[in-house]
Amino acid sequence: MKKFLIGGAVAAAVLFGGAGVAATTQAVQSAPTAARGHNARMAKPATRADMQSQVAAAFAKLDANHDGFVSKQELDARRDLREQRIEQRVQRFDPSKTFDRMDANHDGKITTAEAEAARAQRSQGKASKPATAKATAVSGLFARADTNKDGAITRDEFNVVGQQMKARFEHAGTRGAERGARMFDAEDANKDGKVSLAEMQQAALSRFDRVDLNHDGTITPQERQQLRQTLKAQRKPS
Repeated sequence: MKKFLIGGAVAAAVLFGGAGVAATTQAVQSAPTAARGHNARMAKPATRADMQSQVAAAFAKLDANHDGFVSKQELDARRDLREQRIEQRVQRFDPSKTFDRMDANHDGKITTAEAEAARAQRSQGKASKPATAKATAVSGLFARADTNKDGAITRDEFNVVGQQMKARFEHAGTRGAERGARMFDAEDANKDGKVSLAEMQQAALSRFDRVDLNHDGTITPQERQQLRQTLKAQRKPS
């Protein structure tokens, strides 16, 4: 969810070890399935220079007319494109077809070996994620779908998870639009209806500094973990 949440999204990526603009504030707060396999990145420190570099890259993508500002119109255009892609993804996603593809021997269930084989087949020629991250995602999906813990996923079990994933795709667009509007207003420091690179950098670095507990210019895995625990505690009902 993901490229239009500007400085806040980049802050999320760096604060929690994400590698790019695709991380979102929601990814920070709820750690959805899309964030699986990020443990290796979480183990790496992040500096203020990392934050500034990623913000600059995000800004360049968002500033479509290259006038040195990101306008609400440019943000809306990016949001509309993202929502269109999400809708296309939802339309393409068919749990039944996915199950048939993974059930290699067509016995009505998917074993761990079949799930891993399907992952390996889809991974051929693709380098979007490290192999370990993809394997972790498959393992997590299998564990969720295998509700009776018998080591195999039936069509009914898979359909339940499939519908949950489809609903999550659809909901992501609505949440993203709302967050994008809020974050734009927050980062538009002088309230002129557009965001400069300096404003975006300032907002992102402000988030960085709140996580950099010892203020040494680097966020460690321990500081990230402490932030996660704080956010988790804040979400608990009082």
